[in-house]
Amino acid sequence: MYWVSVFTEAGIFAILALGLDVIWGWAGDFDLMFYGYLALGSYMTFVLTIGKPPPSVEYIIGWHLPVVLSMVLAIAAVVALAAIIGAIALRNLREIYFAVTTLGAVSALYLLVEIYTPLFDGYNGVYGLINPGQTALNLTYNGYRIGLLVVVFVLLFLAYLLIQRLSRSPFGRMLRSVREDERAAAAYGRPVFSAKYRAYLFGSARPGLPVRGLHQRVQPVGVDAAGTAGDLRRDPRRRAWQPARGDPRCVRRLHRLHRAHPVPAITGVAAGLRPRDAAGADRPHDHPDAPVPAARPVS
Repeated sequence: MYWVSVFTEAGIFAILALGLDVIWGWAGDFDLMFYGYLALGSYMTFVLTIGKPPPSVEYIIGWHLPVVLSMVLAIAAVVALAAIIGAIALRNLREIYFAVTTLGAVSALYLLVEIYTPLFDGYNGVYGLINPGQTALNLTYNGYRIGLLVVVFVLLFLAYLLIQRLSRSPFGRMLRSVREDERAAAAYGRPVFSAKYRAYLFGSARPGLPVRGLHQRVQPVGVDAAGTAGDLRRDPRRRAWQPARGDPRCVRRLHRLHRAHPVPAITGVAAGLRPRDAAGADRPHDHPDAPVPAARPVS
């Protein structure tokens, strides 16, 4: 089942790449908000499907809709957000200025989800969408994984056919002409803003398809490498990272993971998440083999 999961992830990100190709490849707009649309689509799918939150959890909506219907509504929510951002950013901004604006938008979305707990339960995230449709279709665990792989590749094939057909259409040729020279395209009567805006909405709908959200959990921050590191969250009063689930061993495991696999990404995470006390000094249990005291509660 390992390779089934690998090919499933590959198909999901191939669908995302097709949407990014429309925005960046055809229209020439470097959109850094793209992955924010994927996150929003996944969150919306969860809160529209998993029902009302339990007493200790907070998130909006809390409906119990079928998964397919929740996906459609999630795409609508993503396109609505893209319509607002595109209307602002595409009007007069190009190149690096457009990229910086979309970077600010995705940073604002991240902070909103992270800080405003009643939206999607903050750092804890939302969970509970476990293998939707498996019981109704009477599938085993392995059968469900294979079925999800088939669904992903069917969606990828349909998306590819649609993109290819659109690329050869007058709209696709117009987009490429606008990308090469906006002034010349405008001089020939091409609606530059309208073309870019439509391409932006069409491309943003791809990450809004929350196939990536068909997992058990989605949250804004988490370090989880094959189960060797637990979730972490920042204590706003102490300015220190604390175990989100009360497991004091997660930081030590993260250091051990970094020692065994010192890749640049883990290096940055391990350096940034090293626990410190209120005065900013390193705690005694920073060393991977040092004994770890009980975790202090995080309010």
